[in-house]
Amino acid sequence: MELTQHILTQSGCYKSGRTIVPKGIMVHSTGVAQPDPAVFLKLWDQPGADACVHALVHQGGVIQTLPWNHRAWHAGSPRNGGLSANNTHIAFEILEPKGHTYQGGTMVGYDVKANAAYFNAVYRNAVELTAWLCRQFSLDPMTQVVDHQEGCKLDIASNHADVMHWFPKHGKSMDTFRADVAALLKGEEEDTMDQDTFDTMLTEALARRAAAQESKPVSDWAKEAWEAAVAAGVFDGTKPQAPLTREQAAAVLDRLGKLN
Repeated sequence: MELTQHILTQSGCYKSGRTIVPKGIMVHSTGVAQPDPAVFLKLWDQPGADACVHALVHQGGVIQTLPWNHRAWHAGSPRNGGLSANNTHIAFEILEPKGHTYQGGTMVGYDVKANAAYFNAVYRNAVELTAWLCRQFSLDPMTQVVDHQEGCKLDIASNHADVMHWFPKHGKSMDTFRADVAALLKGEEEDTMDQDTFDTMLTEALARRAAAQESKPVSDWAKEAWEAAVAAGVFDGTKPQAPLTREQAAAVLDRLGKLN
């Protein structure tokens, strides 16, 4: 995921200066066939804009548009008087590809096959962004990540269908999304190793390698010379293939009378 930044400093949302303590992440899609993030950056970076999110997820990566702890305008007003996720959730919009229209919140003329590569790219970027945010703010992807539709059911957002009007067309859901985020986080944890653990593993590996080397018998090409050296008292006859330290080399030279 390539993460760049274009803070919407001219937006009334940004200028309000209100902040939040992130308690979750809300996933949105734009609901319009427009894959170019520049269109939304221009549309929302002005005083009269009535919407603003923390990031735009596009085919090439992610653009951060607000500080992560800034109160965004994304969830609207819950139908039953609940606390809007504007006050609690980081939000991002996934940009939709071109070529379709909408009727009553339903995609019309959407070509699943033609848009498969596009969807896979933005889906992966959204998963990576969500995993990164979960790590930064100690959020649980299985319980603290929702889309706008789920937010409505939880009475923390207005009545929108995203992203479940789109994801199932490509065999995805918010459950698979959360699972993919959790799997990515788990993989990162397994790949992370502190210095002490690394040093311990390196020491153990070197010890095993040294033990294996020391247990090897003398090579055929060196057997005659080795036996002669043992007979002359230069070596004690053990560990013919073990490494020779400087102090051991000094002892050998002394036995050979080379230091007198």
